[in-house]
Amino acid sequence: MLKTPESRERWLFWLVALLVLGAGLGLRDPWPADEPRFALVARQMVESGQWLFPMRGDELYSDKPPLFMWLQGLALLLTGHLRIAFLLPTLLASLGTLWLLRDLGARMFSREAGAYSAWALLFTFAFTFQARRAQIDPLLVFWTTLSAYGLLRHLVRGPDWRMWMLGWFAAGLGVITKGVGVVALLVLVPAAFAHLRGWKGIGEAGWRSPRAWLGPLALLVPVLLWAVPMLSVVQASGDPALHGYANDLLLRQTAQRYTDPWHHRQPFWYYLVVIATQWL
Repeated sequence: MLKTPESRERWLFWLVALLVLGAGLGLRDPWPADEPRFALVARQMVESGQWLFPMRGDELYSDKPPLFMWLQGLALLLTGHLRIAFLLPTLLASLGTLWLLRDLGARMFSREAGAYSAWALLFTFAFTFQARRAQIDPLLVFWTTLSAYGLLRHLVRGPDWRMWMLGWFAAGLGVITKGVGVVALLVLVPAAFAHLRGWKGIGEAGWRSPRAWLGPLALLVPVLLWAVPMLSVVQASGDPALHGYANDLLLRQTAQRYTDPWHHRQPFWYYLVVIATQWL
């Protein structure tokens, strides 16, 4: 088990990762501003048995899609302790992101490249800071990384149509996590350029294959599994609150965020400062 340097490094990495990301699990209550609302929405789902429409007290909570709160609620059902449950999805998602990075680096370059990249990410301030909080962003990062993982394994090390579908399916899960889960699909742009330029080993999986259309269909699966029951209940209901929930979540909180966001506007140099400080 620990006979080779590679195995010792691997065990050391996961031990350090668990200590860095998981220390204090179950020892604190949710902290404002976002953690209490997510945790209380999840607890209300478990207590009421109504999971389709997130509720914050007696009002519908339409700021975010429900997947993260569903996972918190599931963790609460499994553990029975809110102090553990509200942080568990973020912890598992962050560990999953580290595993994906190690494995993808090893497959595309070398075992050392995968290990170095995972160590670097583990001690990147922005990643570790968010991974220790009950925020949606680490779960979104996991789905985005999983999407890129599947797409790259198909495009660069393929053809692997199962990985192709996995990449699109993960993007769909990202959509019902925070709306912007399709960002990993942008990897298709340089891949298409490389394919058109005839670069060897890039995009040789067959862009014109009919199976390529399975990808977009896989993206729609998780979205429709959530949206169709939700919209069916909304359409059958005369409750204006439910109609307002659907309009706010699908149009304002999702579509409008893509085209005309009303906050988080920053000048271009703001991101240079973020890269120079929080990406260290």
